Amino acid sequence: MARTVKLGMVMAGVGLVLEIAGFMGMMMIWPFPSWGVPALVAGGVVMAAGIVMATTSYQAGVMRSVMSDLGAGQPGGASRGKAGGFSGGQPGGGSSFGGLFAMVGDMVRGNDDLLTGGLPATAIVVSMRDTGMTVNDTPVVAFELDVRAEGTAPYRVSHRERLPRLLVGAVLPGTALAVRVDPANPDRLTVDWSTFPAQAGPPATERLSAADLIARGLPGTATVEGTFSTGGMTAENGDPIVGFVLRVEPGDGRAPYQVRIGHRVPPEHLHRTLPGTRLPVRIAPEDPEKVAVDWELA
Repeated sequence: MARTVKLGMVMAGVGLVLEIAGFMGMMMIWPFPSWGVPALVAGGVVMAAGIVMATTSYQAGVMRSVMSDLGAGQPGGASRGKAGGFSGGQPGGGSSFGGLFAMVGDMVRGNDDLLTGGLPATAIVVSMRDTGMTVNDTPVVAFELDVRAEGTAPYRVSHRERLPRLLVGAVLPGTALAVRVDPANPDRLTVDWSTFPAQAGPPATERLSAADLIARGLPGTATVEGTFSTGGMTAENGDPIVGFVLRVEPGDGRAPYQVRIGHRVPPEHLHRTLPGTRLPVRIAPEDPEKVAVDWELA
């Protein structure tokens, strides 16, 4: 690389000298030298070629150096951060570019090896956003997932996954996805799109009667920040169940916080699901994420 860069710089210098000589020759009034214009043109061509040679050689050398650092710093491949996502940290102190290259590679390949070697689990979509990126014309979505695997407590991960276009609109917050989890790294997972997404309901151990919660819960107020589909779910009495994004303000002065819940809405109160509506709620003392709307006071 160094020799080619030096040669390019020498060519650029020679071209500059010819340019100056040609320019000076053209400035002579009498006698007018016949070599002035050719020298000016030749100098411009040689100088441009030298500059191109030097810069391209330098850039190629930099890229080779970066790729060499990546190879030396990643004997076992890029390390993964929390959430099946991608981290720039390299085992052995390799270049920080490794995380970027690993992320691009992972988005192209995915974690498809887990479809055969991963442990089956269920992941509930807490939130999702479009990353603006596509792989093979398939959008890449950033998910927040609550993962529930047999024999382990539920845990939350951030995960980027290609979302098949046919399922855009079918996957929303509250949707249950079939996933496969890396047994050696539970934060690494992939979604098994061969199993159609379903609307999740709370596990039996987490179900809590709204009437019981209203009777013994702590008072508070919630502001509707948004709603999401529950796939047509209804309560036992036929009332629709609406997915709410609520900003909860406990009555005891604690800081407000956000929750996502599915809640029964009497038909006469459906107009109260609009963003900005304030609703009286009761909060479970043992778990502030469990909130029930007191429709009788609404």
